[in-house]
Amino acid sequence: MKFLLNNALSLICLVLMFVVGIYLYPNLPDTVAMQYGIDGTAQNYLPKIAAILVLPVAYAAVIVVTTVMIHYSPEKFSMANSKRAMDIIIAGVGLLLVGAHLGLLLSVGDTQIFQRYFAVGLALFLIVTGNVIGKTERNFIAGIRLPWTIASSNNWRATHRFTGKLMVVSGLLLLAANFFSSSLALTIVVGFAWALLSVGYSFFYYLRYERSTSE
Repeated sequence: MKFLLNNALSLICLVLMFVVGIYLYPNLPDTVAMQYGIDGTAQNYLPKIAAILVLPVAYAAVIVVTTVMIHYSPEKFSMANSKRAMDIIIAGVGLLLVGAHLGLLLSVGDTQIFQRYFAVGLALFLIVTGNVIGKTERNFIAGIRLPWTIASSNNWRATHRFTGKLMVVSGLLLLAANFFSSSLALTIVVGFAWALLSVGYSFFYYLRYERSTSE
């Protein structure tokens, strides 16, 4: 029961993915594209029964494995005060996968349809996750896991607060851009550029505030 309560938001996303797949299954073509190139080319076709199951099953595995990893994390990285934030992050991943799942099943090879749904899912993931990632403690499961952030709780805290703001801004920009453009390349740039900036910020923080004290 505790597992169900802690993962209620994630399980709602998971059930939604299964329901959508079952509902759309009769009208799907025999094979469904599961990947799109930057140029919009549909790739990696799977039988439709596999197409409706692959992302929901993968997400179910993410929920279970992440829950187990959090439970058995070393004491130093047990995240005693950020378990709720981790639950919300896992739910954010679910929103991303719901968007991708809908896009793949509804697009039928049309990259613009896929991109629209994927962009919304990615934007929701960024906004939801960005609001809580700054509240997480050091861990080996989720976050900007670099030598400097793992070694220093101060670096971890500063980097993830900065990252959270970037993620929310990126998510809002992505939602806005989705009204005017259906470019998968633009979605990827806007949706993931924050990660590079976060890595750079973490390294800068280490050089500016911590390197001299560690030498």
